[in-house]
This record gives sequence, C-alpha cells and structure tokens, in this order.
Amino acid sequence: MFLTTIKDPAFWEKVRTDETYRPMIDTLLSEWEKCETAEIAEIPYTVAADFFHSGDRVKGERYFFMRRTALSVSAVLALIYPEERKYFDRMQDFIFATCNEYSWELPAHIPNMIDYIPDDIDLFAAETGFTLAEIYAVFGDRLDPLVKTRIKMEVERRIINPFADYNRKFAWIGYRSNWAAVCGGSVAACFIYLAPERFAEVKPRIDEAINNYLSSFQESGYCLEGIVYWDYGFSFFSSYAQLVSDFTNGEVDYFKMEKVKTIATFAQKMFLSGSSIVSFADGKMNGYVFRSFCHYLAHKYPDAVLPYPQSEVNLPDFLGRWIWVVRAFAWFDPSTEQVVEELIDYSKDAEWLVYRTKAFGFAAKAGKNWEAHNHNDVGSFCFATNSKQIFADVGRGEYTRQYFREETRYQYFNTSSRSHSVPILFGNYQKTGGKYRANNTVWDGTTLSYDYASAYDDERVISLIRQITPDKGGVTIKNAITFGENVTPAVGDYIERYVVTEKPVVEEGKLTVGNVVATYRGAGKPTVTEEPLITHPDDGQIVKSVYLIDFAVTGTEFEIRIELQAK
Repeated sequence: MFLTTIKDPAFWEKVRTDETYRPMIDTLLSEWEKCETAEIAEIPYTVAADFFHSGDRVKGERYFFMRRTALSVSAVLALIYPEERKYFDRMQDFIFATCNEYSWELPAHIPNMIDYIPDDIDLFAAETGFTLAEIYAVFGDRLDPLVKTRIKMEVERRIINPFADYNRKFAWIGYRSNWAAVCGGSVAACFIYLAPERFAEVKPRIDEAINNYLSSFQESGYCLEGIVYWDYGFSFFSSYAQLVSDFTNGEVDYFKMEKVKTIATFAQKMFLSGSSIVSFADGKMNGYVFRSFCHYLAHKYPDAVLPYPQSEVNLPDFLGRWIWVVRAFAWFDPSTEQVVEELIDYSKDAEWLVYRTKAFGFAAKAGKNWEAHNHNDVGSFCFATNSKQIFADVGRGEYTRQYFREETRYQYFNTSSRSHSVPILFGNYQKTGGKYRANNTVWDGTTLSYDYASAYDDERVISLIRQITPDKGGVTIKNAITFGENVTPAVGDYIERYVVTEKPVVEEGKLTVGNVVATYRGAGKPTVTEEPLITHPDDGQIVKSVYLIDFAVTGTEFEIRIELQAK
C-alpha cells in the first residue's frame, strides 16, 4: 500500500543509504538552498491581477509555484532526514502560507475578476488539496496541532464541501482531457484522506470524471493532447487509482482494465532519439516523462510497459508537485528500464505513425484540426537524431490568456500550420475545426498516405495527397496535388514548407541541415527564412529560432528524401 510505504521509516532509511537514490536527494538538497531562504510572500494583488490586463501568466505563477516547490522539497527532505528539524519547520511554514492564500486557483483559470468564487476548483486548487491532504496523512501527529487543524479546515472549505454540494457544477467533470483526471483524482484523494466517511456520496461524480478522462484516449491508448499531457493526466489518474484500490481493499481496481493497460504503453512509443520526443499538439521537442511513474507502470504491466531510459534525470521536471516528488522515491526502480532502439507503431484511430531506428526517429500524423490542445497540424511530421529534432514540429508556445482563446490562438506561430511542415496553398494556411482533416488515411505497413486537401477547404484544390515511406535509411515523402478543372495555378500558389532547427545549406536538388541531407525534386531552389521561436517557459529554450524552407512547386508533384549524412 502506498501510504504504508511512505510512512515507513525503514523505507526512508533505504533511500538515505542506497546510492541509486542519491541523484534525487542531491537535486532536492540543491533546491533546498533556495527554499531555505525564500521569502514567504503573499502574491501582490497587482501581480495576480496583471494576467487579466496583459494575459501574462508567468509573473503571478512564479509566486504560486515557488511556494509549492518549497513545500514539496522540504516535506520530502523531512521524510528522508527526520532528525533535521529545519526541513520539518520549513514545511510547516509553507503549509501555513498555502492555507492563508486567498485562492488556490490560478488567475488563468478564473473566468473573470468580478464573479470569481474563491472555493472554485481548478487544476491547481485540486492539486493543492491533494498535497495538503496527503501530507496530513503521512506526517500525522508529527504536525503541530494548529497546522493539522488548518489543513483540515482549508481542504474542507475549499475542496470537500464545495464538491459534495451537488448544486455546484464543475465543468471539468465532463472534460475528455487531463483536467478530469487531475481534478477528479485530486478531489477524491482529499475525501479518502480527510473525509473517508463521505467518499461514497461523491464517488458517482468522481467516477463520471474518471470515465470521461479514460474516454479521451484512443482505443490504441494514444493521447491526442500529446506526451506532456499523458504524463500529467495519467500520473494523477494512476495516483488516484492506487489510492482507491488501497481504500477499497482492491474492490475498485482500474489497473485491471485493458484500456488502462494500453494507455500505459503510450510513453515508450513517443521517444524519437535520446531525449527528443514526439511534439504534436502542445508537446515539446525535448524532454522526458516522469521516470518513476513509468517504473510503477512496469510493475503493474511487466509484459507490456518498457520504461525508456531517455535521460539521466530521476526527478520530474516540476518540483512544485508533492505527489510527483514523493512518488519519485516511492515508485523508483530503474531495473525495469529497457532500451528498445527499433520501433514501428501506428495508431489507426489517432492516425499517428512512429518509426524509430538506432540512428534516427521519425513521427508523422494525419488527424484533424480539432483536438485537445489543438494545433492546425494535419500532415505534420518530425525527424530527430542525436537527441535533437532536425525537421521539427515545434510544439507548444508560451501559455498566455490569448493563447487559449479560440479567436486568437491560431495567430500564434506555434499553433498555426505555418510552423509545421505542411503546404501553403494560394497563400493560405490550414483552418481550424473538425471538418478540416485528413481523409482516406491508410498505413499499409510500409507507407502512410492521406489526402489532406480538406484541411485547407479551398475549392480550387480537388486533392492533396502525401505518401510517407520510412525505412532504416531515412524517409521518403511524396506529395501530389490535383487542381480543379479550370484552375491554372501560378508558380508559388503551391508551396511545400519544411521546418528545420538549424540553418540549411541549400543546393540545386539538395539541402543539408546539420548531419541530415535531404534531396528533392519538383521545385527549384527554395527560399529560406529564419523565424524566432517562443516556447513554454517550463520547456527550456533549447531552440531559439527555426528555419522555414519554402519550395515553390513547379508542377503537381514534389518529393523529398531525408537521410543521415554519410560518415
């Protein structure tokens, strides 16, 4: 049982003495140097309110997540070193400060400043409740009585009582996205830890949220929100699934569901080359998943889950989540990891293809332009080698208020089709909506083909067919367009765009990007423009700009072959 493990002094003695845990401990101790002296400051009103005026999320969230990072770091260190009072005292300081916050909800999730309800439950209010409730259960009577009282009172006031009121409506219960798992699982944990006698009365609501979450996945287990949101949502789902199984003595066991097992295999398919990952939707070009979480899934499904040792980092990249930091230790088992260098996986329902060799990784998608964390990216692909995407899908941009507004979202480079390796037709980019999609998508085991003329909704174009054939030597992409009977396009009306992360060297019929060579036919020398790239602050700005390679197709067919440069 999870709670039994993390309350056991013998487990933390093992953590202290077993050198395999040392890199994680060192990370926490390094972060502690900042936490120890961090000012426990209230978020200034002008900073919190700035989001409503400028749309900037970073200023206010810096305060919010600094406090939660200090809380999780000091709490886990207090478990590792119970004799060191400084960690425990600092944890209680930050617990009290969190309890004193006016709201646990992020400004970005508040509909407006005027009608705001302080006990509304968003992702981070739910996470905060889960954190405090679990710390309450773990530390028990080690906590000062006033701290215990504050935790219970505030979690009841902000999470338990509002959710138990069936007159209160929470839209995320019906979301088919990570929200339903994070909010639903976190709220459920608050009841299990602090009001177990009331869990039965809210379980139907929790069940509805969790079932909606699971329905967001394709039958193949693919997450259309991308690997970042699989990691987030599914780790919270699994944390809840473990708790509710323990709480019900195994009567409720989500891990027995075949679909959950299938979903658990998603992450190992998303690595292209080293730390380079599939970045469709609001993903990112480089990163890693919650390593210990994959270890846990491997224990649940030893015949199916193969954790991929994609980086040296042991802790998740976000220390502000107690449930991740403590489970990084509780679930850690690197013996489950395996290097699976070669992979071919196609999801018929997601319309994603992933092809990985020892030398490179490639991913392509068909799909539609109306998905969770949608980008207008029908036909996008990425090619990576040596832990870097060369032909890129740039992933998510900086999260702002405007980024998530439908009327402004596709004005951003990252979300628009202009940042993806897809055509520009008559000067126009792809459109947003469920009908703007690929049709006749087929993977025959060798070639992925689809017609994505519908993504542009231009009556001058009858069909736009892309055929992608990966092999151990590289990838061949063939493109063919059919214009309407009375349409006579000029040169430049049909442009094939390819997005790369390094400045290309362009020759007639050939271009070189780093250690990748692409040969092409069907167009003259392309134009190349540099585009500054703004990514999510949490992702690290590895790539500062990308290069847009535009081929003005001279006929109706264009072909490009991408290979590694011969040594």
